[in-house]
Amino acid sequence: MFSMLQLPFIQHLQTLLFHPGSGRTLRETVLESSPILALLNESFISTWSLVKELEDLRNNRENPSHKKLADLHLEKYSFPVEMMICLPNGTVVHHINANYFLDITSMKPEDVENHAFSFASTFEDPSTATYLQFLKEGLRRGLPLLQP
Repeated sequence: MFSMLQLPFIQHLQTLLFHPGSGRTLRETVLESSPILALLNESFISTWSLVKELEDLRNNRENPSHKKLADLHLEKYSFPVEMMICLPNGTVVHHINANYFLDITSMKPEDVENHAFSFASTFEDPSTATYLQFLKEGLRRGLPLLQP
């Protein structure tokens, strides 16, 4: 499934978060963090859908705009869960697979080969630090594309 987060102040930037059946890891760490919740409340609007629903939209020929949006998101989706930050037109500006997210947040910082996500922060929990960095990187990539 996915959750969509949008920027209410700086036009609409969407984050699609594909969560597996158990979102407990995020709920018990990342989504209990006051700074994360503040950023989400300040900059995003959330929604979700099952992958099956996106597949149905993609196969529905009656609404070409829904098909296009579903195609854009399914193109970036990787089993079982994909977190995506998207523009209102469906363009994915940033994404990370939940398994990869969990893998890198369980490693020691010096063992992470791809430094796209670092652990340098004031958070004790690497998941929270990494998720905050994911959101900020999505904002950094997406906001310039929303400028007139």
